[in-house]
Amino acid sequence: MTGPGFRRGSALALAIFGVASARFAVGAGETAETVSHDAETARMLRRRLEDARAFRAQGRGEAAEGALRRGLAIDPDAAALHRMLARLLAEDGRLEEAAGHRARADALAPPLPPPPDTPLRADASDVLVILVSPGPSDEHPERTAANWPEGQVARVLEDRLRVRLPGASVVHASLDRVALAHRWLAARKPRVALSLRAERSWCGETLKDGAFALVWLRAGAAGPGIPTAGPGIVRQVVEDPPAGPTCEREATARALEQVFALPDVASALASSATLPSKGIWTSAGVHALFPDIARGVAAEIESGRARLAQGDLLGADLAFRRAAHIDPHDPDVRAYLAEVDASLDLLQAVTAPGPGPAGTLGPPGQLDARPTPAQRRAAEARLREERRLGDDLLAALAVLDEDRRPPSGPILDRLRPVDIQDPEAFGPTTARSRAGGPVEARAAYAPDGAALARYYFAAGGTAPLLREEDTNGDGLPDRWILYRGGSRREVWEDSGGRGRPDLRLVFAPGGDPLVRIEFDSRGSGHPERVFRYADGSLASESRDTTNDGRLDRVDHFDGDGQLREREEDLDGDGQVDLRSFYRAGRLERREVAKPEQAPGES
Repeated sequence: MTGPGFRRGSALALAIFGVASARFAVGAGETAETVSHDAETARMLRRRLEDARAFRAQGRGEAAEGALRRGLAIDPDAAALHRMLARLLAEDGRLEEAAGHRARADALAPPLPPPPDTPLRADASDVLVILVSPGPSDEHPERTAANWPEGQVARVLEDRLRVRLPGASVVHASLDRVALAHRWLAARKPRVALSLRAERSWCGETLKDGAFALVWLRAGAAGPGIPTAGPGIVRQVVEDPPAGPTCEREATARALEQVFALPDVASALASSATLPSKGIWTSAGVHALFPDIARGVAAEIESGRARLAQGDLLGADLAFRRAAHIDPHDPDVRAYLAEVDASLDLLQAVTAPGPGPAGTLGPPGQLDARPTPAQRRAAEARLREERRLGDDLLAALAVLDEDRRPPSGPILDRLRPVDIQDPEAFGPTTARSRAGGPVEARAAYAPDGAALARYYFAAGGTAPLLREEDTNGDGLPDRWILYRGGSRREVWEDSGGRGRPDLRLVFAPGGDPLVRIEFDSRGSGHPERVFRYADGSLASESRDTTNDGRLDRVDHFDGDGQLREREEDLDGDGQVDLRSFYRAGRLERREVAKPEQAPGES
């Protein structure tokens, strides 16, 4: 938890906190200087809190307590610090002192009232509640499938449903076909059915956010004669939950109350007494109650589309027929089946022997650029990875808004001159290059004596050229912000503690928007990856795939973030040798400038 990722996360988390503080408007009697001071105070308190969490994770309880008490010396009314100190003292066996700090935290930031324990309806015997198994998920391994239905989330739901909907039937069921669902519902004859599935549940703590529990519930309501608008997702987070096996109890109970407040659910429960116990359950209603049906249909449609992209009409036809077995009335399935049937009829009428693989047509000498299944799977896996990385980068950049402008005049007047200990370090060297001559340094300090940031000025200058920070508290600078024209233009970060940056962010004049990100993890001075942005979206990525200091592959993306074209220089001569074209993120065709450079079929 103390590696490069944590150090950068700490810096970004501090930036987020500063942005939130700085966004409050200046009220009556306040000045820009007052607001800036409040923002700096909030930043220092956040730093003390994150330091305490880091020390606690390392087993350094005394250091963690010291960080919290230094923060409370700055602001005795910081509820988050009192709450963290109470948890720390309780773990150390100092229960009486812990109770005092917890009471102080509750007085400063009163907790929410407990969920209601009165029935939502006096008699809910006409209601069927279906608890659906979450099912496996590679994307969210913290899902509750491993301990369902024995885990705490299922038990809390069952207990709360008995209190809030007395008399309702609560059953565990997961059906994956519309026909089965119709027979199952007809046998039970409910007037309304409520479906609940725990999409995610997690209880623990992080260095950034502290202790918290989260529960996501997917809910759907349906019944004969009830219009169904589709399922909804509720998300509940509880901060500072009790430790131990009851950690997720409050988050689960509050998530269920959010479900009851969903308009579709509230309307269905309110009107159930006037609905027939027999009637037609619509396909949309069945889908809302049993998400495995929609998931199965989507998976088969995706499989069929992949087969179509490969020209395998028979394979696509089988996939779409499997989807029809799950839901024969799904409009997309019916449309795809009709399309494949028409294509098969046309292929049978026009197919003639040709130079390509069996069942394909093409003029002599034409390169069949369709990828093999293995190549397609590998390309799609890379695309998913790149999209995740792009999303993570954009999310991280949002926290830099705090540093768009250098400090105001009153804040600059408070800076103290400091010596430049290593004139050849990255910060002083960059500042001299920007100034075109000698530079001097001034620092901002917190009330407790901790250095917050160092600013470099041209000798005798009044406007800062560069801001330098130590975001992880190890005594070495690891973040630099270059200002031009009164706003940030470049940001560097050193995530490895090596004294030189491995990440560079370049912004347009005015401090926004972002135009480029460069990664130089080798420290060679030549980035191995460069992301370029246009209008806030990723436009292209260049990469050095051979580690020779040259960017030899460029990916271009469309407005939806999908890869549309890839250019590759395969022999290092600076010219494009291979172009690959994509549609909806899938490889469609290739153009080879030098046939001998074409990738082999493997």
